[in-house]
Amino acid sequence: MKMFLPEGFKLPAMPQVARECLVYLYNPNADSGALAKSLSRDIGISASILKLGNSGLFLLGKGTPTSDLKTAIFRIGHDNLRQLMILHALENTFVFKDSLTFDFNSFTRHCSFVSLLCAEFAKRVAPDSVADIQMAGLMHDLGIAIMASLFNENFTQMAKYCLENKVDFATAEIQLGLEPHSKLGCRALETWEIPERVKQLIALHDTKKLEGRDTASVEVNKLVDILILSDTLAHSYGFGFKEYKRDTRIELSLLKRIELTADVVKEVVKNALETESAMQPS
Repeated sequence: MKMFLPEGFKLPAMPQVARECLVYLYNPNADSGALAKSLSRDIGISASILKLGNSGLFLLGKGTPTSDLKTAIFRIGHDNLRQLMILHALENTFVFKDSLTFDFNSFTRHCSFVSLLCAEFAKRVAPDSVADIQMAGLMHDLGIAIMASLFNENFTQMAKYCLENKVDFATAEIQLGLEPHSKLGCRALETWEIPERVKQLIALHDTKKLEGRDTASVEVNKLVDILILSDTLAHSYGFGFKEYKRDTRIELSLLKRIELTADVVKEVVKNALETESAMQPS
């Protein structure tokens, strides 16, 4: 199997403000005042939080616009704040050249929408795992970002193969004998001190067949199913890469395993679309 990166590869350190924020968010007793003080050191993050907190999605019926960061954090909640932090970390870690199927805006919108879906599904069927599945959704395609950023020429060749043969990245990697981007992303995240379960979910996110993850716990398998469902839905609603084709059929057995109905799926997608729209730059 050909590897894109050497065994000892490590991502650059996560931006300090994002790392500090994620530590706070994993602490149920986090001091919101200290959190706001930490985030205020980064003008870009502060502006994003205030923009979202003052958007119609969170402002309607809840008061007047605010310039207070602590108030905005309270309005948007920890899930949306975690979303902004990981996207900030990705944007400040990689330098991209847009290629045949890859552009950074499409990448971040895809990951963001997958994560929004993951979090909403988890609230209904795995409420204790929202933070982990949300982070996994945001970083599930990190391996693709690494390829596109650091090995653009090789990635472009693989993308061309996908287009010519009408297959997805995971299938192309198998057919070309490449290290799966799911495993690559998991391997690279050692530097970022991400929880082990998050890395496990990322490593398994393209493993649709249950026999391929028979060593995972029942809970992890359910979360992987949520991630697979969310990824598929994101592509079906146009949150993907240019000219990229993949199977977006959803098997009823998948919904049954997760314990979701079609009506719940429609409701979650509607909510995620509204939140994603509010997060986009003006």
